[in-house]
Amino acid sequence: MSFNVGVVGCGRWGAKHLETLISLKRQGIVNEIYACDINPNRLENLPPEITGVYSNWAEMHHSNDLDLVSVVTPNSTHISLGIAMLQQGLNVLVEKPLGASFNDVKVLCDIAKKSKGTLYSGYLLRFHPGIELAKELIQNQYIGRVKSIRYTKYSSFEKPANANVIENLASHAFSTIPHLINSKNIPLFPVAVTLVDSKPSPLEEAPQAKFHMAYPGQGNLSQLDVEVHVGWGKTDRNQLTIEGMKQNLRLDFRRHGSIESGSTQTGYREIITHHSTPPLEAQYKHIILSSTPTEEILHDHIQTATLLAKATSLAQKWHNNNV
Repeated sequence: MSFNVGVVGCGRWGAKHLETLISLKRQGIVNEIYACDINPNRLENLPPEITGVYSNWAEMHHSNDLDLVSVVTPNSTHISLGIAMLQQGLNVLVEKPLGASFNDVKVLCDIAKKSKGTLYSGYLLRFHPGIELAKELIQNQYIGRVKSIRYTKYSSFEKPANANVIENLASHAFSTIPHLINSKNIPLFPVAVTLVDSKPSPLEEAPQAKFHMAYPGQGNLSQLDVEVHVGWGKTDRNQLTIEGMKQNLRLDFRRHGSIESGSTQTGYREIITHHSTPPLEAQYKHIILSSTPTEEILHDHIQTATLLAKATSLAQKWHNNNV
């Protein structure tokens, strides 16, 4: 198979992209891999599977036949790079978040509609084997009507500079939960946001946040309660608990081979997932081997961006009311 990928940004997570692509190359799914970074130190001592290195993405593009470019650069550069690459007709995978505001993402999606290329985003948890299995079990009524969902993402790392808990940690939940319960046409929206600290902090300083979200309107989704807890500087946890009328599901995102089913009364048992492919590798395989309609992809981008914008607005209001 001839599928060539360029990675722009070779820092910690960019290196993970390269590692994943090398695995796919060994499987015969990817052919050539190119690396690009403005920091020459990051391009030294790369594995021999990397075909070529560049300091300028445009040069990498014009020198090679690229089927996909992955943008793994600082958040503030995502929009400008995404626009420039789409205007060149490239297929682009932009790491999360796509943009700093809803308007930014809307502009990017509008350009993607006119481009020969396709815009993908780095919300990879929907490709997690546990999420795939949980979605299947929910659709098959294995746990009954879903009553509540609790997403927890805590990192032992200290808060990075120029990062905020919504864009960097909560955004995965905003992308994954609507996908999980197949609610594409019914918007999930934040009801309340609390920025957690020893003192009320503005969003750009808050190390932790809690979100309460709900679905509007009638039907079963209107009775669904959703909580999202995220933060830095705590013991690592990356979990999802889905409470159903019949039983519950528990996922630890650090485990790819199984999820748990049961309740506190009956105990939990392990259910083996259909595969144990790491989410980033599964996402690349989906992009390369599958065909998702562009309209569906862009709809998901706008839906997630809408949630991010509403959550950010609520967080700012919470801070203003508590200072």
